[in-house]
Amino acid sequence: LAQADAEVGPDWDGVTVLEDKNDKQTVVMPYYIARAVKTGDIKSVLRWINANRSEDRANAISSADMTSMPALCVAAVGDQLALMTILLQLGADVDSRNSAG
Repeated sequence: LAQADAEVGPDWDGVTVLEDKNDKQTVVMPYYIARAVKTGDIKSVLRWINANRSEDRANAISSADMTSMPALCVAAVGDQLALMTILLQLGADVDSRNSAG
């Protein structure tokens, strides 16, 4: 709590969740990458993520026809534990949600 008081001020109630300061635009992954994530094609996924490090591709979402599902969720649906681990190491948000919630 002391650190939160120092960062936010004494008005912080200790319960309120602070806003994320992530100002990066949401990246929509191409269909072939969503398929690679679901099937566990780690090499293709990492090549795509590393192709543009200025974008937050570890938190990319699938297209709207796939319910805008985050890459981490797509990997979970495909039971791709190794890829899920890599995405988490690259900063994937564990609290991200698809368009259905």
